[in-house]
Amino acid sequence: MGQTPVAYYRCMLPAMALGADWVGVGNEPPHIVWATGLVKDETGEPRSVMPDFSRYKLIVLQQFASKSWREFVEKLRESGVKVVFEVDDYLHGIMHRDDHDFSSHFNKSLLWDVEQMMKRCDALIASTEWIRGNYSHFQRRSYVCRNGLDVRRYELTKPQRESVNIGWAGATGHLKAAIPWFQTVAQIMRMRENVNFISIGQDFARGFQQHFGEQRAIAVPWAAIEQYPAAMTMFDIALAPGGVGGWWRGKSDLRWLEAGALGIPAICNPQVYPEVEDGNTGFTAENPMEFGEKLIALLDSTELRTVVGENVRRHVREKRDIKVMAKQWLDVFEDVMSDSPTRKRKRK
Repeated sequence: MGQTPVAYYRCMLPAMALGADWVGVGNEPPHIVWATGLVKDETGEPRSVMPDFSRYKLIVLQQFASKSWREFVEKLRESGVKVVFEVDDYLHGIMHRDDHDFSSHFNKSLLWDVEQMMKRCDALIASTEWIRGNYSHFQRRSYVCRNGLDVRRYELTKPQRESVNIGWAGATGHLKAAIPWFQTVAQIMRMRENVNFISIGQDFARGFQQHFGEQRAIAVPWAAIEQYPAAMTMFDIALAPGGVGGWWRGKSDLRWLEAGALGIPAICNPQVYPEVEDGNTGFTAENPMEFGEKLIALLDSTELRTVVGENVRRHVREKRDIKVMAKQWLDVFEDVMSDSPTRKRKRK
């Protein structure tokens, strides 16, 4: 999907870890255009050129859905290429979220196209078990490949500061779930002048600026993927709220992983981030009162922030490095190529 963050996390990272070709494209077949990528030529040298898709044994196609893409898939499969549909969101939940910028785009017509694409591919890869489970009736050969990180990009040192910065980073669809937590943050900021709030991406900090000014409430605009880790070094505590409904249950734990890779402790909704060990690799909070108690504990203790931050940094680097997580992709590819589907298998 062009040069999007989704293309980076779910296409480029696993491909680079496996030594596979990858390409981000725009437009629709037969007029797709090059946006980014690395494709090896006959000598094995990487080139920035549109590949000949018919020469591959297997292609992972990321969420494209239309009549022209279905025809594209059918031609590839007729030529002997295995095509796997990749999806990292519960797309059918977006249309019901009025705080999601693209809810109107995910209408019934588009979702029908998505379903038809899933059916026409040889297999499906999802980023979470919830997504796989909800889409397995469209594609019986379905798998889970969880997110990993290029942890080398997070080998950064946070600058020294006298303040304690609470941060949120991410895209659209989170406002309703985050408001109760933000209200608690604002109450604490009124009592503690050394506490600031920073948002990256969705500009939630602008709502704080009318009360606390731009010095204590900083809204960092959408950052390029290359700049994202450096921007997050402004955080001392990260927030990862969550809500109810299918869209939320399908969300991955990427927000926690990225904060953790930088050694930043996060307070997380346990329904969305079940891997977080409360008090060890982060903190969990199911309601605003619990969130407030744990936030104050982190604000009051540099040692607690440091210890939990180091615990989660070690966890992410050991268990969720893309070099480790790439094996699940390779296992899926081997299973798809074997023509003996392992149904409902959860890849770890």
